[in-house]
Amino acid sequence: MSLQPAEMLIIVVVALIVLGPTRLPGAIRSVGRAFRQVREFSTTVRQEMDAAISPPAVEPASPPARPAAEPAAGTSEAEHRGGVDELDRDERRDAGDQGDRLDDESATSDGTA
Repeated sequence: MSLQPAEMLIIVVVALIVLGPTRLPGAIRSVGRAFRQVREFSTTVRQEMDAAISPPAVEPASPPARPAAEPAAGTSEAEHRGGVDELDRDERRDAGDQGDRLDDESATSDGTA
């Protein structure tokens, strides 16, 4: 339902007759402000309804990043990487040795060794 040019002309002529040429600009400004407020209100209500209806987006948690060790001064990246790999191997070996020791201790305390 839109206004045709002829209909708008009739509305302007009637407003000019009723309000007069001095009060017509102020009335048009007031009507414009009212339409803007209604539009802002409807936009706000629509946004609030959309936010209430749609569930919040939850991003999957990423695993914590392992901090990278700083290479020592004067070492290349390859040398540094090799040192880190050796440390990882040593940690795994030590963990395995500790597990073996626990197995040995439990066997001796049972008297089965």
